[in-house]
Amino acid sequence: MVLLPVASVAVRSSFSVVGEAFFSTFISFNGITSSTILVFVRVHQLYIGPIIYNKMCFPMYILYGIIMTKVSDGRFMCQLGVLGDFKKEPDGNSSLRFSSGDAMTVATDLPSPFGQLGVFLSDAELRQTAYEIFVAACRANGGKPLTYTPQSDRTKGSLGQESIPVKSSKKPASVGELMRVQMGISEQLDARIRRGLLRIAAGNLGKRMESMVLPLEFLQQFKASDFPDQQEYKDWQARNLKVLEAGLLLHPLLPLDKSDAASQKLHQIMHGASDGPIETGKNSESMQILRSAVTSLAYRLLDGIGSDACHWADGFPLNLHLYQMLLEACFNNSSEEGSTVDEFDEVLELIKKTWAILGINQMFHNLCFTWTLFLRFVTTGEVEVGLLIAADAQLTEVASDAKATQDPTYSKILSSTLSYIMDWTEKKLFAYHDMFNSSNIELMETVVSFGVTAAKILVEDFSTEYHRKRREETDVARSRIDAYIRSSLRAAFAQKMKQTASSKLSSEDQSTPLLSILAEEIEELANKEKELFSPILKKWHPLAAGVAVMTLHSCYGTELKQFLSGVKELAPDVLQVLRAADKLEKDLLDIVVEDSVDSDDGGKSLIREMPPYEAESAIADLVRAWIKSRLDQLKEWLDRTLQQEVWNPRANKENRSPSSVEILRMVDETLDEYFDLPIPMHAVLLPDLLKGLDRSLQHYASEAQSGCGARNDFMPALPELTRCTVSSKLRKKKDKPQNSTKRRSQLCETTAYRMIFHDLDHVLWNSLYVGEAASSRIDPFLKELDLILEVVLNTVHMRVRHQLITELMKASFDGLLLVLLAGGPSRGFSCQDSQIIEEDFKSLRELYLADRDGLPEELFDKAAAEVNKVLPLFRTDTETLIEKFKHMIAETYDPAAKSKYPIPPNPGNWGPTEPSTILHVLCHRNDVAATKFLKRTYNFPKKL
Repeated sequence: MVLLPVASVAVRSSFSVVGEAFFSTFISFNGITSSTILVFVRVHQLYIGPIIYNKMCFPMYILYGIIMTKVSDGRFMCQLGVLGDFKKEPDGNSSLRFSSGDAMTVATDLPSPFGQLGVFLSDAELRQTAYEIFVAACRANGGKPLTYTPQSDRTKGSLGQESIPVKSSKKPASVGELMRVQMGISEQLDARIRRGLLRIAAGNLGKRMESMVLPLEFLQQFKASDFPDQQEYKDWQARNLKVLEAGLLLHPLLPLDKSDAASQKLHQIMHGASDGPIETGKNSESMQILRSAVTSLAYRLLDGIGSDACHWADGFPLNLHLYQMLLEACFNNSSEEGSTVDEFDEVLELIKKTWAILGINQMFHNLCFTWTLFLRFVTTGEVEVGLLIAADAQLTEVASDAKATQDPTYSKILSSTLSYIMDWTEKKLFAYHDMFNSSNIELMETVVSFGVTAAKILVEDFSTEYHRKRREETDVARSRIDAYIRSSLRAAFAQKMKQTASSKLSSEDQSTPLLSILAEEIEELANKEKELFSPILKKWHPLAAGVAVMTLHSCYGTELKQFLSGVKELAPDVLQVLRAADKLEKDLLDIVVEDSVDSDDGGKSLIREMPPYEAESAIADLVRAWIKSRLDQLKEWLDRTLQQEVWNPRANKENRSPSSVEILRMVDETLDEYFDLPIPMHAVLLPDLLKGLDRSLQHYASEAQSGCGARNDFMPALPELTRCTVSSKLRKKKDKPQNSTKRRSQLCETTAYRMIFHDLDHVLWNSLYVGEAASSRIDPFLKELDLILEVVLNTVHMRVRHQLITELMKASFDGLLLVLLAGGPSRGFSCQDSQIIEEDFKSLRELYLADRDGLPEELFDKAAAEVNKVLPLFRTDTETLIEKFKHMIAETYDPAAKSKYPIPPNPGNWGPTEPSTILHVLCHRNDVAATKFLKRTYNFPKKL
């Protein structure tokens, strides 16, 4: 027993438990009965079937069961593939039918697509009725008079048209005789039929057979004495009455009126016949009543047009059931003689003579013959591939018929037939890896062609959705093949996974991870798909191999993702799995590219459906996790050590703290452990580790130098606005220093602000632009700043030098802005001074750029952005500044208080859109307009 897992781990697990328990109970013995199979199939239908047959579940793994067991003599074998429907017997019970052969197999019991008759007529009874119609039609259209030769007069030597050999082992002497043998009609029955037809013809001279109701005529011609025993006569009469019921009451060609007296009368006769045979003599009352009712129903007008034709066997589906019985006679009963009889063409021509009676035309013949060919292939063990090839060719004719007719009856039967064909083909193709191999690969091509043709007819001729779309938007064949590939490959993957897990459990080598072994198995599966199945499927889907590979890629990716979700650290087995996954992915992508070389997009659409495994990325993530773990440990040690350690330079003869030695030792050990990791990407990920170690060292240095002060410790507090007096409102508000946001100053920044605002305070804050701008320019500051830069270049390590100079540049810009905007009453500027200020800033820029040997120009521009925004305010005329200030205040505060402008708070940053910045410029503007505005608005002093 082999069970393929379905859809999800949960379903696989639950079915495994139920399935194993079931089979251990019912099949773990030497014998097996049909009831055992029946129970299994019932369980399958109730619990497993809904999962498989729900059309919405096609993307799920296909479940199939194969049971192989033998009885005590070892000759009986039962094999169940994907299970079909049950045959409903007259007693209401279900049964499975077994076809005979050298190896007994369970034949798929396909239900008839033509519909149920509503009255029980066995296959033997239908064959007898069909044979009667056949003989009547052939004699009526044969051109020779209908003659009857008694059996006693037939000899071995007189092999004429009507002669029948005594021994059945000899080849029939005529096509008519062949039909008798093929349809299982005994010589005695054949003789009675021909004798009856002679009597009928004699009593209806000049009347064609298609204008007579044969069962009615036969009932009148024979009595009980014509039969060997009473029971045979009773059965014969019952059959003819059931045929009349089916043809005239249950399936009439013309719809019946429920109030029709003839139909009610015929119903009564049928009911009375169940008690015993009715009297059918020509002059009997019961026969006259029967004839009256039958003729009233059979000779009704068709579309109001009068005709001598009668309609007793041309209603659907009775006529198709009878016609199918005739078509089945075209096939040999023994597989040793080939699929069809040698006289196939002659037999078929004779069968077509029944069309007039059965109401069959070429269109219905094509459909019924297609089904008969297909059914014959299935019920004979699916070994005669020629039958399926013929059915596929015949289905092509059906496709043409479907487009040329609007007959609702034909469409209904066609739809039913195609649905059954689709069910059969899809049960094979949704798991074609289990159904086909190199020995029967030719059969697969025919099955695919057959199923695709059926699907195209169903979609193109019956689907309203298809007609709402443009034809090129719906490729029926491609979509079906796509579904088959995805489903079968998922099922094959699940089976490979189960087999791999099972073999690993029994293997002595437990060191190789399961997913590494599975990767090799999947690669073999992909190659098998490419070499065996894809060349066939590519006829309908140009990217067949690519879709298969994409499906396998997705299935393995799901398992890989689940595996990695439980991985917490980098280990040898994890690395082995990731390397196997990386190799598998590259091989699969090669197949996609090779398969898509002639496609429009070169396979890009498929590759988009293949999210990469990113094995190298996964390894890198695990290494990064390792790095993070080590760095977290280092930081934890640092925090603990720095809290406990007391730095005392005098007590330490080496003038360094013990922790400085320890942290360097830990850094060294971390690097050694990193290069011992079993990875091929040390150089790629080393920067991540070094950055982390650098942050740890910076953290250590930052904490160690925390006593050195911070940037804001050296920034001067904003003095009172120019013109402010002690009693002014502005003086009462305590100004906060520019850029006073609390943050830790990393050591270069602190050093830079100390140099600018402490060491160079005398040439910056105390002298730059004090008095007149023209007489106290920036040159002294630049001279001393240049000396500091020389010291930095000569003494500071090159890895820190660039950062320190950058911080010096930022600090000098902050200092310049403080001088210009908050320099106090000793500084005043006119519009003409803006040129001096801009020239000085240009000199400061040249110092840091040092003829392009210093800092990068883009770095300077970024740091100088704030200065560049503020400097244009100093060349803007006073009136414009005042109007701009008023507009900003009106937008920010209550517009009704225009006569009393509040003083805006100092901003976090200077800028032309900050009203406080414009107010500071006005307070340092040395002209009458600014003085008047400040006096009138804020009562500031008129003099600087």
